[in-house]
Amino acid sequence: MTRPRSFMTCFGLAAVCLTSGVSTVLSATILPTPAEEARYVRYTQQEDIARFLSRVASLAPEAKVRVIGRTRDTREYGSRDLYLCILSENGLSRPDERDPAKLAVLIIAGQHGNEQSAKEAALALIRDIALGELKPLLKVADVLIIPQANPYGNAFDRRANEQGLDLNRDHVKLESESAAAIHRVFSDWLPEVTIDLHEKGDDYYRVSIGCVSNLNIAPRLQEFSRSIALAEVERALARIPVAFHEYLVTEEMGVNTSAGAALRAEDLRQREMMKRYSTTDINDGRNSLGLYQTLSFIQECSSRHDLPTLAERTRWQEAGLKSFLASIVRNAEAVKSLVRESRQALREAVERGGADSSVHLKMEFARDSRQPELALKKFERADSPVLGVLKRDKKAGEPVEEEDLEDYPWPAAARVVTEAVKNWFPLVVPRLSVDRPRGYIIPAAQSSLVETLLRHGLEVQTFIADISLEVEAYRIKSVVPAAYDYLPPVSLEVEKALMTAIVRKEDFFVSCRQPGANAVVCLLEPQSDYGLIRYQAYGLVPEAGSFFAVTRYGGPAFLPLAPYRNFLRRP
Repeated sequence: MTRPRSFMTCFGLAAVCLTSGVSTVLSATILPTPAEEARYVRYTQQEDIARFLSRVASLAPEAKVRVIGRTRDTREYGSRDLYLCILSENGLSRPDERDPAKLAVLIIAGQHGNEQSAKEAALALIRDIALGELKPLLKVADVLIIPQANPYGNAFDRRANEQGLDLNRDHVKLESESAAAIHRVFSDWLPEVTIDLHEKGDDYYRVSIGCVSNLNIAPRLQEFSRSIALAEVERALARIPVAFHEYLVTEEMGVNTSAGAALRAEDLRQREMMKRYSTTDINDGRNSLGLYQTLSFIQECSSRHDLPTLAERTRWQEAGLKSFLASIVRNAEAVKSLVRESRQALREAVERGGADSSVHLKMEFARDSRQPELALKKFERADSPVLGVLKRDKKAGEPVEEEDLEDYPWPAAARVVTEAVKNWFPLVVPRLSVDRPRGYIIPAAQSSLVETLLRHGLEVQTFIADISLEVEAYRIKSVVPAAYDYLPPVSLEVEKALMTAIVRKEDFFVSCRQPGANAVVCLLEPQSDYGLIRYQAYGLVPEAGSFFAVTRYGGPAFLPLAPYRNFLRRP
């Protein structure tokens, strides 16, 4: 693909300007963001976002703003609209107007309300694409931006939303209006690339980006993410310079802290700590969207979560995001081919069925003998304040003068040291896999399951006549329920029983012949570490000797079915 010269010039300019602040100044003269206008002395609120997006849309025909949902009303904070800004060369407002030759990139900010720089950077990016130096990228991509997914958390500077939910642990149950809205946008537009913006602690690596880890996502997508996209981001940020590393998670060994369960402190004590890439869980946004064979990422920027550093934190977010977009657009043809081929390969695997169509239900992190430990830079508290960095070597006893020093780019109370991480688990390996059936039968009484599947944008049908079918049922041999909500049973031993069952009119059928084929299996299998069985609200954990409520169907395609509530699917 021949890239427009203006686009490459634009991104070359962006990389240079990020170091000098010139880019920010030029963009702010066009239209300052609420944070720029307030000189970063307060956090931007939802009303500020509405005014800013209204102004952008009035000035740029390339920008369209849509309401994609509304949060719940509470006594302390009323309901608020959730916004999607659609940026395209031709001013698209609907997914069916998309040019298939272009990429679609979805950017989500503010799922965690106290990670404020994500939203501020998203607003600046909207301005820079719609009105500023980044507009040429619209020749290659349509960009969808949800600038604030958690208005309540933002208003009170809290992680959770108005329901007390961690939104980035709600991409399975979709109990929050915000997570459901994200999935509506995704299923309507089915973008090739997504990135979710967050903040972490005050880390040496000012920008970290992570990709998917769930093994039900094509390995080629993860390989491209690391070897091309993240490698190019690292090189681009080094020129600024901004320290970069692929996103890493530190957690207690043997505990699933990514499930969202409210674990007691005593369950975590006296455990060694480990580091790993990302998570395999699909209640995490990047894996949930990645299951559709999407290049899906999370960006985490360093933060002390205080107002005095908001401007600096926002610049890190912008630097990472612009470098990321530059890589994606530079490799646009490769990205489109990779995603298209991965989605086609999934469709073909679904049609073949059998052993060629297995889905992994349990995974674990593993060591890699080729890289037994990891060297990382980190901050360590300094005994005395760091005054600066020497520009040239000095011998012991030589005086150090002011002109010998350059600014120390890190907190003065910390020094940078290298740590050897011995509990390093960079690999993910499968522990339990099953073959994918033609579909699943859900009893009419389990309508709450169906409501959740619909919120995922999955296709559901209903039987319009009673019928006798040969199905695979799971007989429960033994079960030990989890002590906490959000966790799968501690153990669940099953055996498949091939049996003839009377399926009643109004029971439901969920076919695996749809783009969310892997999501269907992960959500509905009883032994899945990622399934709906782990949420107590559905009452799915069976007793020993009984049968699991959902059965598998692998017979002929023709069944007496009609679409269920397809009128709710958005155009």
